[in-house]
Amino acid sequence: MTTPLDEPTARELDAPVEPAVHMPVAPPPYRGSAVLRQWWPFRVTEVGDPEVVDLERHPRASLLTVLVLLVLAAAVVLGLRSSWTRAQGVPSPDRVVLPSVDGRSAADAQRDLEALGVLVGVELTPNDVVPAGTAFRQTPRAGAKVEPGSEVTVQVSDGPAGAIVPSVSGVQAPVAESLLTSLGLVPERRSVSSDLVRPGEVVATRPAAGARAPASGVVVLEVSDGPAPRIVPEIVGSPVGPGLSSLGRSGLGLGEVTTVVRDGVEPGTVLEVRPGPGSELGPMSPVDVVVSGTADPVTAPPMVGLLRSSAEQVAGDRFVLRVRERPVAPNDPLVGRVIEQSIPVGTPTSPGTAIEITVGVPVR
Repeated sequence: MTTPLDEPTARELDAPVEPAVHMPVAPPPYRGSAVLRQWWPFRVTEVGDPEVVDLERHPRASLLTVLVLLVLAAAVVLGLRSSWTRAQGVPSPDRVVLPSVDGRSAADAQRDLEALGVLVGVELTPNDVVPAGTAFRQTPRAGAKVEPGSEVTVQVSDGPAGAIVPSVSGVQAPVAESLLTSLGLVPERRSVSSDLVRPGEVVATRPAAGARAPASGVVVLEVSDGPAPRIVPEIVGSPVGPGLSSLGRSGLGLGEVTTVVRDGVEPGTVLEVRPGPGSELGPMSPVDVVVSGTADPVTAPPMVGLLRSSAEQVAGDRFVLRVRERPVAPNDPLVGRVIEQSIPVGTPTSPGTAIEITVGVPVR
């Protein structure tokens, strides 16, 4: 059953249909040429206001487009010409064939490759099979052709993979042993002499700090037991000047000097040293020296602190002066003065004995 709202009534059906009325809309001003004015305005679509179509010519835009295309074409031509020139006229550098360096030592592998003009980089890598210090791989591989100046990486074995040995130099031995043990390593102590490291402290490790420990894990600790003993040199029979210099170079001091008159022996000759030659003493331990002399002995005069000219006057004709220079600050009071002498004051000598003096000179 329908309702009056569902179907039109007879009166509505008989009513005449009136056409839709569109309000006129003023077209926008025409900006085109007079030739096309007769077709203006026209509609592209019936929705909305009439569209403005720009039918004018734009010579500047056209010219700019042509110029851009010409520039692009010229760039392409130049690029192709450059490529052709490089391919035809410029020879490519000669390439070298890389040899195999597997099994060679790191130094030999680097030397052979560098002889070909390539740059060599060595990379340490743990390897359980290849001995430490031996090359076992290279990049690029052997047989590859490369240009001189190319980089070649050589992998060198640094032994089986293991813990890195820490730096324990200067550490007391018990502390160093505890540290190594905590890392799973096996410390092994060995005593060495050292003038710089205090007794009981670690001088070095084997393997060195930063290297990998061997498969056994044993790391040798070189522990200082103090300075090495000094050996009394053999100076008996030598002139007193060179003999005492040799004594000083051995790290020993001069003890008591005794003069003995002995017939047939040149005055100023070393007759005896106490302790005897070959004895082991601590650093700067005194050594007594017996020197031959005369009834009227000639002894080394004091010259330390004197000006050089004054020292030459004191030496006179009895001694031969040999002068060494030591740089000092320009305002140092030792400039031009004797700093030390090779033969101590009062040491019996013979006429003509050479005495070496050290004179301060200003640093330039």
